[in-house]
Amino acid sequence: MSDQEVGPNNNGIDLSDAYAVRTPEDSRRLYAAWAETYNKTFIEANSYVYPRRVAELFAENAPASGFQDVIDIGCGTGAVGSYLASLRPDSIIDGFDISKEMLAQASQTRRFDNSPVYRNLLEVDLTSALPNHLYSAMTSAGTFTHGHLGPDTFFRLFSLVRISGWFVIGINAEHYESRGFAEIIQSATVSEIISQPEVHVVDVYGPGSPHFGDKANICIFRRQR
Repeated sequence: MSDQEVGPNNNGIDLSDAYAVRTPEDSRRLYAAWAETYNKTFIEANSYVYPRRVAELFAENAPASGFQDVIDIGCGTGAVGSYLASLRPDSIIDGFDISKEMLAQASQTRRFDNSPVYRNLLEVDLTSALPNHLYSAMTSAGTFTHGHLGPDTFFRLFSLVRISGWFVIGINAEHYESRGFAEIIQSATVSEIISQPEVHVVDVYGPGSPHFGDKANICIFRRQR
């Protein structure tokens, strides 16, 4: 969750802190301090439109029915899940995040009928053992970027989705090739683990943001075996 600039009045946290994350414990410390102000000082202050684009592309590309559940990887305070729940009101969504404080914020998100956006919210270190549950689809925005979660972690997540299940996963465009994400995707495609991805290059921030111009690659594909 580090496609991020931090706004003012945020306990002294700045961009260098987000980009300095290298270990799971680094992430826990950073987001414990950030969670309560994250929506206001980051999402609102920086016109962070990335989660909305992930949810929109999911709604535009994945079938409208036939899903048992969706897992939102690195769900943070619940931005992707909230948009997805508004676009797909019948969706059942779980969220994984390494920060219990961010999960506490996500637990407060509500649908139009005031029911929780998320069915389950689990504290998960993606570099460690993964929960034993298969999902029909996976979404993620801002998780694969600067920091400790690289292509090896990305590859391990394929096992969380059922055969023929959908992925709508954002990857920081600057690191898509340089950190090996493109290579691991190509290898998985050639091995027929996943289908040929459809890649959408999107803005991370809106035109009003001082960081407008930063890009992410949202990859849409299905698990084949």
